[in-house]
Amino acid sequence: MGKRYRFALIKEKLRARRGHVLDFAIGEQRIALPEALRTWIRDNADLAMRPATHVKEFTEAAANLLRTEYDVDIPTDRILPTPGGRAAMSAFVACVLEPGDGVLVTEPDYPAFARLATHRHARVHSLLLDPDRAFAPDIGSITGRDPNSIRVIALNYPNNPTGAILSAEIMSQIMDVTGAAQVLFNDATYGLLTFDHRPSSLLHEDMIGDSKVEAVELHSVSKLFPLGPLAVSFLAGSEATMRSISTYSEFAWSPLSLLQLQATTWCLRDSVRLREICEFFADQLERLRRTLIAIGFEPYPTPAGIYSICRVPPRIGEKPVSTAEEAAERLFDEFDLAVVPWDTPSHSYLRFCLVYRPEDLDRLAELAERLQLGPV
Repeated sequence: MGKRYRFALIKEKLRARRGHVLDFAIGEQRIALPEALRTWIRDNADLAMRPATHVKEFTEAAANLLRTEYDVDIPTDRILPTPGGRAAMSAFVACVLEPGDGVLVTEPDYPAFARLATHRHARVHSLLLDPDRAFAPDIGSITGRDPNSIRVIALNYPNNPTGAILSAEIMSQIMDVTGAAQVLFNDATYGLLTFDHRPSSLLHEDMIGDSKVEAVELHSVSKLFPLGPLAVSFLAGSEATMRSISTYSEFAWSPLSLLQLQATTWCLRDSVRLREICEFFADQLERLRRTLIAIGFEPYPTPAGIYSICRVPPRIGEKPVSTAEEAAERLFDEFDLAVVPWDTPSHSYLRFCLVYRPEDLDRLAELAERLQLGPV
């Protein structure tokens, strides 16, 4: 895993152009924190110097969020706050995987888990998502693999970048062919940003039924509340696994501050704000989709998340392209437009971020004549 992290490279390219590029890769719109929360953080800045020695209020707020938004009832001792999503994945991988274990990941998906598992010397296999079936898993892509070789199935629902959502049907298909897996992990960072359905959770009883497989899920509000370094995520799973990760965290990362924990507890309890942000992104999605279609892209349906993905057009600016990487480089170098490329063994995609400003959308629309995108 010697290649550098894709998003770090994109950020470097954006910094090098000093704001001249139209950024639909990372995004520039920043959602403001509620004024009451900003005031509370300023008034309680001294809490940043105090470790969070107890987490009862946080775990109660997280449990209530799972109950009210996901219809999942889980005891608070099965919830563990973590300093961000990647730290949570790192701890999970360290505590659950051994070198040589098999790991199944969806593709495309957020690449962090696969990278972490590879560094743990696990054997990582891909389960392709099928764009012709609303990005449901293509079970045929793992046919012939010994299911007993898979210890962890790492899911990413709602999926980044496709926006596909988790369903009982998807879980049934996965369990049918990988039933020997011992642990199911789901990165549900975008779970609350589900536009036309109730948010789905791997922890819901309808997902894995009476299977003996263990379910662990990652949740975060970092995409909804820009708390920066104060952002806190949480893991939810079995009491034994949460205890193991908690013990690991005692030496793996510095203690959370009381400010971090209490600020995130505030966010977890703010159900009105959560719905407002979801409505905001739904509106951002619709505006972006209309613009993309108008200039010649063909976006896929997006039921969740903060991204819209498109098929790679056959040409850009009258020049043919064959991969997402090639298309993204041309858009950046010749049209000052930054997007994220996603190439899989069977399909290629361009990812547009919904975190944009109104003027960004106007500038994007103005590119139509220059882009001259070919029919898809």
